[in-house]
Amino acid sequence: MVEDLGVSRPTLREAFRILESEGLITVLTGARGGPQVRLPDLSVASRHIGLYLQTRGATLADLLEARAEFGAICVRLLAERCTREGLEELTACVREQYRVWEAGVDTGADFARWVSLTGDFHNLIALHCRNKTLEAQSKSLADVLGAHRVVSIQRRADPDAVADTSYIPGVIADYEKLVRLVEAGNAAAAEKHWRAHLYGAAEVVYRNRERDSIISLFD
Repeated sequence: MVEDLGVSRPTLREAFRILESEGLITVLTGARGGPQVRLPDLSVASRHIGLYLQTRGATLADLLEARAEFGAICVRLLAERCTREGLEELTACVREQYRVWEAGVDTGADFARWVSLTGDFHNLIALHCRNKTLEAQSKSLADVLGAHRVVSIQRRADPDAVADTSYIPGVIADYEKLVRLVEAGNAAAAEKHWRAHLYGAAEVVYRNRERDSIISLFD
């Protein structure tokens, strides 16, 4: 490759380092090692977006407002475009959430599992609204919010303490209602319902975190 490109080894190594830091290649070691091309990873873009927002003083309220308005758009398209396969995946996700709740959300690990499933549900909405641009933006926004959540938990006096879970049945009920509205193809009602749900979810977040706190990706 040095001969093909007409560059020095240090220059090539630096190029590999930059490409690897951007998630575009993986450099393997060993006899059969070398650079392996990777598909672009949204986590890199999410990190840059998060840093951009953090350095410009974006607040938690700002982020959650964007999620509510953006998520409502995705749901409207979901109700218009969702396939039978998409409905089945959304339904299965809600059933798994209910199973976890019935088994008991009594530890930090249980709660983390519950949060992961809610993230899966949001990702399914983004996937099955069938708009690649909206899907990418939705996932990046979720990544930023997730990173901020991790830092917030680490800053607690007792990071392992189990959060209040009394709201979980209401969340599951909202998810079930959304699936019914999507199945009925009622885009307007689905959009209205989901916007209300996301603003309500934001109020739950504000019980433990200041709405005007600057989002942070680092402890």
